[in-house]
Amino acid sequence: MASADNFYYAEGNSSVKNLVKNLVTEITQNAGIYKWDLAYPATIDLVGVSGASNEIDLITDASVTDKVDTKFTVGSSKDMCILKASTTYGKQFYLKIDRLKADLTKEEKQALVNFKSLHTYSIGMGSVGTRTDAQVLEMMAGVGITNGNSDAYNSYVNAMTKSNSLNNIVLQISGALNSAGTDLDIASVIQKEYNYRLAWYRKVQPGIKDFLPVEYFINQTKDAINIVLRGDPSADVAPYENWLTGHAYIGALKPVEDSATTDDMYNFGITTSSDIEPSYASPYGERTATGITDFCMIANKIGMPYQPHYPAFYATNPFMDKCNIEGSRWNHKKHQFSDITLVHPVDMERGKMINILAGDASAIHDMDKLAYKKDTTDEEYYKKFKITAPYNFLNNSANINYCIAIRCPKTVE
Repeated sequence: MASADNFYYAEGNSSVKNLVKNLVTEITQNAGIYKWDLAYPATIDLVGVSGASNEIDLITDASVTDKVDTKFTVGSSKDMCILKASTTYGKQFYLKIDRLKADLTKEEKQALVNFKSLHTYSIGMGSVGTRTDAQVLEMMAGVGITNGNSDAYNSYVNAMTKSNSLNNIVLQISGALNSAGTDLDIASVIQKEYNYRLAWYRKVQPGIKDFLPVEYFINQTKDAINIVLRGDPSADVAPYENWLTGHAYIGALKPVEDSATTDDMYNFGITTSSDIEPSYASPYGERTATGITDFCMIANKIGMPYQPHYPAFYATNPFMDKCNIEGSRWNHKKHQFSDITLVHPVDMERGKMINILAGDASAIHDMDKLAYKKDTTDEEYYKKFKITAPYNFLNNSANINYCIAIRCPKTVE
């Protein structure tokens, strides 16, 4: 008879607008004995509420035009929240989740540059003429220009009226809160440049709003959480390169065999998957972890903060000329998966990630359920996912082509 599951599992889908609130609901309310606590805000009803609407006026010099729109109302969502993990070894750590302002596209960045540069122009003999904000907006909208188009104007409007991101959330971890209990005990300037981005989409097409659907898959214990977020391909078009599968692990590690000391003081870490290259910020020295292309632990054994650890697992040569279509022909068509051990460049092997495996992605579809030691007392089940967000912790592993599998109950389809 199989052993009882000792973790919480949930899967579902959500709009981007409600994603953070739904994730927090699963983690802090639905997880039963494995739940984490909501440290901020006071209640979950305050997560995801609409912020005050702001009126954006594109004209700052009192000029006037009736040929283009110049005033826009921009709303926002207050998704920032902080969760507290009270681990089974008696320590507390904090996870901050937020959905920040959306990134600017290349076209939007160029529109900001153009808006500034179009305010002046040469009139000959070394003289310079000037244009008002209204005149520049009309030019960018193609007003009075034969075959003119409004692409530049639209890009400028989009740049100036950005709201919350539609394709990612950012996570951060700490061992303490500030004195007010309203934020992590990390300087705001560091938080701004050093965080961990979890993405489910690349470029969001015009017209897509916060109704964009996202699938989520979560397994959770008191010590660690695995989250898989998958963007929906129905919002994409051929060649379907925008929707992504991203993974985040937040929490502690299981000790390695024959561990000489108890790993509790700094045993908490994070890794996420991003659509863009990490910033490589170094607020804690040149070896500050990215938390994206590595696994960031609160500190290493001797106390150096936010240190990178790298995954180690059984793997074949990544350059093998491989064409497997059915698993192992020698082993009842089984697939090879193994625990993920995290290794620090100085401390070496530290511990194993909880309720997640790594293995060959050949001949398995995403969400296929894999059985480990089926029909025994050690029976376990896992769901396979290939991380397609291009920047993730497997980038610095023995085989970047491998996939992950997160633990799930036997009863899940």
